Amino acid sequence: MNLWEVYDKIDGYLNQKLLTIPPYPCVSGSKVQELLDCLENPDPAWGGLDGEILRMVIHPWQRAYQVEYKYRPSKIFTGSMKVIESATYDLMIGNYVCSYLSLVPVVEAVLRQWATEKSDEIESSNKNGDFKISVFSKNLVSYLEEKNEQRKSNPKFQKWVSNQIKYFEFMMDKVFYLRFKDSEEGVQREFNRNRVLHLLDNIEDTRVLRDNNTRIFLLLDIIAELYLCLDDNLYVKNTFYADCEDNIDFNLRWKTYLKNELESIGFTDMNIIRFAFLTKDEKVCLSEEKKKKFIEQQELRIRLLESRNFNGESKHDEK
Repeated sequence: MNLWEVYDKIDGYLNQKLLTIPPYPCVSGSKVQELLDCLENPDPAWGGLDGEILRMVIHPWQRAYQVEYKYRPSKIFTGSMKVIESATYDLMIGNYVCSYLSLVPVVEAVLRQWATEKSDEIESSNKNGDFKISVFSKNLVSYLEEKNEQRKSNPKFQKWVSNQIKYFEFMMDKVFYLRFKDSEEGVQREFNRNRVLHLLDNIEDTRVLRDNNTRIFLLLDIIAELYLCLDDNLYVKNTFYADCEDNIDFNLRWKTYLKNELESIGFTDMNIIRFAFLTKDEKVCLSEEKKKKFIEQQELRIRLLESRNFNGESKHDEK
C-alpha cells in the first residue's frame, strides 16, 4: 500500500469511532506507519489505535500547541478562547464532565463566527433568513472543496486537506447534529450535541466521556486547521515556523498543563470528589475510613492556607 492507501485504511477504522488522523505536524509518513501498526497489531495495554489517537489529541504539549498556534491565530476562535482555556484546564485535572460540556457549544459558536465573517461568500440562512447549521455546513464544505481544488501546486497538501474536509462533513452531517430520533443507537448516540446539551446523555460512562473529550478537541482542531489553511501565510507561519522553544506563552501553557496532568494521577480534589461521590464502582469507591482521613487532610490544608493568607495580609498591611 502507498501512503494514502494506508491513510485511508486507518481513517476508515477511525471514522467508525468518530475519529480521524489528527491534523498535526507530527503526522509524517513514518507516523502514519506507526498508526497502521497500532491498527494491525494492537497492544491491549495501550488501547491499540484508539488509545494512540487519544494520547496524541490530549497530550499537554499538543493542547498547548493547538491553543497557541491554531486557535489564537484563528479569528473565529477569539470569542471562545476563555472557554477553551478553561476546558483544557479541566481536561488536564481530570474534570472530564466540565471540559466536554464546555466545548460542545464552542463548535457552533466558531462556525457561527465563520458564517458571519464569510456571509458574502457562504450562504448560512434558511428560507426564513435564520442561521441554520445544516445550511452553513453544507455550503462551507462546498466552499472548502472549491478552495482546495485550486491548490494545484501541492497535490499532497491538497489530499491532506481533502481528508479533513471529509471528516468535518461526516461529523456535521451524520453525527454531531443528528436529531433525537436519528441518534438512538451506537456512537451517534454517544457524541451528539442535542443529546448532551438537552438530556445530559453520556456523562456517567467514564469510557464514553473520555472518548468524547478526544472527539470534541479533535473536531475543533480540524475546524481550526481548515480555517487557517485558507490563509497560506498565516498557516505556514503557525505550522512550519512555530517557535515553540522560544515562545514563552506556549511554554507556560505546556508546563502548566503537564503539571496538572501529572498531579491528576494522584488523589487531587477532583479525584476525591469522583471516588467519594460520583463513582458507582464499589472497588474504587472511597470507604468511610478513607473519607475521614481525607477530611483530616483537608482540615490541615485549610489551616495552613488560612495561616499563610493571614500572614500575607499582615505583611501587606505593614507596608
